[in-house]
Amino acid sequence: MHLKNVLTKESVQEALKKYYFHVALIVCFVVPVILLMTLDYLNIESFYLFNTRFLFYETWKGRMFYMFFIWLLFLELIIESEKIVEKRPKNRFRILVFFICANVPLIYVLAVNFLGMNQAIVELGRIIGINPGEYFMFLSWPLSFEYLVFFISFLIAIFLAYKTDGLKTFSISLSLLGVMSFVYMIDTYYPEGMLKPLQMLALPAAACAAALLEILGYNFTLIYRPGPRSLPTISMAGFHPVGIVWSCAGVHSLLLYLLIILLLFKRSDISGFRRLVYFIIGAVCTYFVNILRIASYFVIRESSGQNAAQFFHDSIGELYFIFWVFAYILLIISVERFMVVEKTRHSMQKLRSLLETMKSKLSSYLRTKFKRVVKK
Repeated sequence: MHLKNVLTKESVQEALKKYYFHVALIVCFVVPVILLMTLDYLNIESFYLFNTRFLFYETWKGRMFYMFFIWLLFLELIIESEKIVEKRPKNRFRILVFFICANVPLIYVLAVNFLGMNQAIVELGRIIGINPGEYFMFLSWPLSFEYLVFFISFLIAIFLAYKTDGLKTFSISLSLLGVMSFVYMIDTYYPEGMLKPLQMLALPAAACAAALLEILGYNFTLIYRPGPRSLPTISMAGFHPVGIVWSCAGVHSLLLYLLIILLLFKRSDISGFRRLVYFIIGAVCTYFVNILRIASYFVIRESSGQNAAQFFHDSIGELYFIFWVFAYILLIISVERFMVVEKTRHSMQKLRSLLETMKSKLSSYLRTKFKRVVKK
């Protein structure tokens, strides 16, 4: 009976009127991802290399990050819904432009797979100098361009919908999509360790992973030869040598960590010193999580074979960082809450002590006054 009273026709209509724009935003973002997943699963995409694997199973050069993006978008929308519900656009022209931008990813997916736009993307890749190799031209480049289209469209749509408040509200989900778009595009344009500023991080990561493998008792050879495409290479008996590029060393994980932790600090009132401590500890641990991921690849390859190691590399390995960063954020929140409780408790003790002191002084003063009155 109570449920019927709550879910009246008027209350449902009021809720729909209040939240229709948020629902429309989610639908515009989710539909192209679902369509991509369907095409990917059925292996009917226009780029034939996309049909050789299910890219939603893969993190590195895959589409699993779309799923994390949607998940984070839902969380941010639920947490901040009451704050931005009144920020939605009232102007009809702005609403129209928002829906156009929000539906660009859907139009893009349909155009690429059914209207021949895939040929234009390949031609664009040739013009800007993408590596003509099959993997780069027909998988890495189209996927990187797809991520870029999704990110720019969603960024503009959210800005049109909520202006700067929307960018603040959805900052973490947009940062995830933006960083992965940037990293995929950089790796496509400068493959195999060609970008030296980022590749510099690969050698110490490979050396640390090699030291960990040595501690675990594995036999291997670590080789590094300087050159234009120099890669630290780890060789193990019975397997092909594996070169470690900057993306394997977790540079994109460090970029994601940097953005996420800065956004967390911006939304909190943590002191400057504690922010510095949290940041340094998190950065060091993030780097070592990636070292653990590299070592895990070789351990799995030695124990379960190349196919299992490749599946770990493409799908599971990146989850090390995702689980770690969310665990670390929860740890920071827990520590801060504990410190707030301790501060409150300490303040209450001080207040109680002050009140007891005032009480005793007042009692002493009243006794003295009473005695003087009695004597008179």
